[in-house]
Amino acid sequence: MSDWSANSYSAITIADDHELAAFIALAGLPGLSPGRFWSLLALGAPSQIWKRVAAGRAPRHGRAVDTARAWHAWCRTVDPGAELDRHRASNTTVLPFGHCEYPDALLDDPDPPPVIFRQGPGVLEDRVRVAIVGTRRCTRYGEGVARELGAALAQRGVDVVSGLASGIDAAAHAGAISRVPARTVAVVAGGVDIIYPKRNRGLYRQIAEHGALLSERPLGSKPETWRFPARNRVVAALSAATVVVESGCKGGSMYTVDEALRRDRAVFAVPGSIYSPASAGTNKLISDGAHSLYDFDGLLDAVAPLSGPSVAQAELGIDSWLLEAVGWEPVALDTVVRECGRTPSEVTLEVERLIGVGALRRLGGVIERVT
Repeated sequence: MSDWSANSYSAITIADDHELAAFIALAGLPGLSPGRFWSLLALGAPSQIWKRVAAGRAPRHGRAVDTARAWHAWCRTVDPGAELDRHRASNTTVLPFGHCEYPDALLDDPDPPPVIFRQGPGVLEDRVRVAIVGTRRCTRYGEGVARELGAALAQRGVDVVSGLASGIDAAAHAGAISRVPARTVAVVAGGVDIIYPKRNRGLYRQIAEHGALLSERPLGSKPETWRFPARNRVVAALSAATVVVESGCKGGSMYTVDEALRRDRAVFAVPGSIYSPASAGTNKLISDGAHSLYDFDGLLDAVAPLSGPSVAQAELGIDSWLLEAVGWEPVALDTVVRECGRTPSEVTLEVERLIGVGALRRLGGVIERVT
């Protein structure tokens, strides 16, 4: 792993409801990128920043010379207190960076969201997650693979992560939802109350009832085009591995792959016909070195234990090369990679598998043996 994997972000402290209301309102500023949000938060308490922005005194950032004026006008239409009430009334949980329920996988990410908005009963505890992504224009074959893989992962106790788009995303979510308990996480580009695309209304409601809907944006935020790449980085960052079922050589799926590779996460690709444009990207990924997903067993055995924690722990006790490499002291993943001679992808997959069976736990940027 590289130095790129480290971050220097501090936990965001929200003192009271007044500050939380201002924080939610700030997160909704038009055109606000995660990087600029972090820059704003460095200026002081959310309520102080809100007053400054509402007065038209937001600092300029890059080429957005008219942003302060635009934000000043927008702030006149927003009541922070009403925004807080709206989020609470809809059971939308607000998780600032560092919150006890903020996803562990994002805490040491190099590009973490300053906030996660969550709906649904699905928790974001430290457990195994796999992203399944692909084209909206999938074939019947690709749709079937995504649905069956989503169901198989959920059956093994793995959370299926995707973007709730049409095509492969929707099929993967549907497969995961078909199992009890459902294990799926949808990361959306707009607010968690915005159903996009509309044809996924039924699936959206199922995920809201049984899984988890996540967003960096507050309620009512529209899924603007530029937000989809930002959404895809969160999909990759949450997941121990990314599976591309069908994809062209360009598009959102490949952006997710890039973000997964930057984080030293494993990438799997489903091979397809050389005559199918839907498989052009996945076939090229395989030729470039991605793991070929020619059957489900390889992925399932890598990330999902066959048995419950007590049995699996007993079986893994002396047989896991990673447990031997970790020892009995907290250790950084970089150190494990250097000392065990395995690839970062191999280490990441084994870490997630052992966390899933309760043999390891993650503490910030380090891992620790449990038994």
